[in-house]
Amino acid sequence: MFKFLSSAFVAVVLALAVSGTAIAQTDTSSEPEHSEVLQVAFGAYVLRMSNVSPQLGSADVDLWIWFRWKDGDIRPDLSFELTNGVIISRSESEFLMDGDYKLASVRVHAQILQDFDVNRYPLDNHTIHIKIEDSLMATDELVFTADQGTALDPNVNVAGWAVALQGVAVAPYVYKTNYGYRDGPSASAYSRVDIAITLDRQSYGPLFKSYWISGLAVILALMSLLLSAKESSARYGMVVGAIFAASANAINISSQLPPTTAITLAEQINLIAVGVIFVSVFASVFSTRLMNRGRPDSSQRLDRIAMGVIGVIYIALNYVALSFDINVL
Repeated sequence: MFKFLSSAFVAVVLALAVSGTAIAQTDTSSEPEHSEVLQVAFGAYVLRMSNVSPQLGSADVDLWIWFRWKDGDIRPDLSFELTNGVIISRSESEFLMDGDYKLASVRVHAQILQDFDVNRYPLDNHTIHIKIEDSLMATDELVFTADQGTALDPNVNVAGWAVALQGVAVAPYVYKTNYGYRDGPSASAYSRVDIAITLDRQSYGPLFKSYWISGLAVILALMSLLLSAKESSARYGMVVGAIFAASANAINISSQLPPTTAITLAEQINLIAVGVIFVSVFASVFSTRLMNRGRPDSSQRLDRIAMGVIGVIYIALNYVALSFDINVL
């Protein structure tokens, strides 16, 4: 009887152990598996760029955007956002199957907002960035890749610049905030697409348009030295007119620029012109004093020397301004 009870006890213990193991296996199998990161290919075709304004720090772009993915019940064409601008309008998404892949495309008209480097204005080159992220899924859920076919339409034209596609870069961007959610992570990363479009000056035409008034004012000031010191009223009248012309040109240049602490190339050239004009005023003063002291030959010699020296200095300073950026010295 004792052996029977012992055998029964052992059987019950073994049965409970087996059932416990089965339950544990069942619970483990019911746990959800960690989902893989979704790969979404991104591409764009830029149709038009307009209203490029360094003064306002903005540019308008019209482009087609498409997304290609294989797995996942997602719609990145509906959840993407422009991180450095605003979407003015967008078309209805076009969705279709491309073999084993899902393909969705949408046409977007957007305004890009960015800071323009105007140190070398009006010979300034720029790079316009179009930055796009998914607004819902972070990098642990979705990662963008660059798709083939991203390009600029041949008709894309921006007056004053040559336009070219520099490339498409994809990298995670970290937002170091929990957006007020105390139980959430202190930082989050989102996959960001960066389409870079370069704008390069191809001629000195813009510089001539900004500079010709200052250049004419300098010529007028130097020509005043050709007059005799006896005609001082005429000489000073020409110089005063030159100063007013250079000052008006400075105001015109400033009206075309955004607020900046840098001295732009156009402003440098205009300052050189103003400085040369004032030096010519001092030359006229000394020449007039020599004439009043009864030394006409010395007065004429001073005028000729001053005209040549000031002219050479003016050309040399402009060469230096065109060759070097004083804002980075």
